Amino acid sequence: MKITITFKWIGLAIPFFALILTGCAIPFPSTITSSTMPTTSLVESESGSSSIAVSSFSSSATDSSSSSLSSQTPSSSFTSSSSSVSSSSSISSQTTTSSITTSTTSQSTSSEPVYQGYYQAINGVSNAQLKSTLTSILRSILTSSGSLPSSITYGNARYDIPDFDGDPNKPNNVILVYSRNSVSSTWDDGSTWNREHVFPQSLMDVDTTNTSRHKGADYHNLKPESPSVNSSRGNKYFAETTTTSYAPPTMVRGDVARILFYMVTMWPELSLVDVTATNSPATFQMAQLSFLVKWHLEDPVDSFEENRNNVIYSLQGNRNPYVDHEELVCRIWGPSNPNTQEYCAA
Repeated sequence: MKITITFKWIGLAIPFFALILTGCAIPFPSTITSSTMPTTSLVESESGSSSIAVSSFSSSATDSSSSSLSSQTPSSSFTSSSSSVSSSSSISSQTTTSSITTSTTSQSTSSEPVYQGYYQAINGVSNAQLKSTLTSILRSILTSSGSLPSSITYGNARYDIPDFDGDPNKPNNVILVYSRNSVSSTWDDGSTWNREHVFPQSLMDVDTTNTSRHKGADYHNLKPESPSVNSSRGNKYFAETTTTSYAPPTMVRGDVARILFYMVTMWPELSLVDVTATNSPATFQMAQLSFLVKWHLEDPVDSFEENRNNVIYSLQGNRNPYVDHEELVCRIWGPSNPNTQEYCAA
């Protein structure tokens, strides 16, 4: 006699055929369709925060599920989230006006970050070689003669600065970098605001005119400031005292630090150092390195700075990697001295 029994397990019918009383042989199907199961992966945003992306997949005889990670480039401000959960298999992080991916992901099987798109070349690069690799990425915009793109001049900065340093709450204003005042963005020959070089022009040893396309015209290094404050700052180096140095407001100290980290990466003849109270940085140098690392960690990237990076990228063609990936600072400058080691280890 032959008995057929059907079991239902997880919504699947598994027929048992030919249950023979004499042999009790029970043949199973060779292929079992699994239920839908989630997978998780850790996604690190551009600002260094992490989010857990949960994607679901269905596998039958052959598992063909996949997920995609992409980012875009807006000129609007970007807000990063510290933690979020998504059930979609496609994750989009809108950060700039270009389709180039600049996000970082961490593989679920490794704690090492995986850099994508614009920063893909730094994957697997040692800390010792990281800065020079970033230099190659940033300088890819330069012409054969070493100049910035033709549209990037010191003169054009007068009309482009309002786009990347504009007051988000007052569309016709700019925010002055040190005084923090919001003033009219209209260029009036430098009466209301002028073009501050965060890495001082004199220490870069360049003469900058409105047609200049060298490091004196690099948009990442230019900020609006009133003529009086600009003059007061002069070419003083940055520190937390004001005797022989200049102390920017705490709310922009991280911004200032990341601009200087960018400048010594984009223009490798420049460097960051620590000097004593009786010394000043030499030509091509800027200080204080230890404070800059400290400020970078104390004043993290915000949406204003992210938007600024995105807009300059759309105009000049390169990005500030220390705005996109804050962890790179300690990989490069963390080992510099006992102070930077302590700050980065905290």
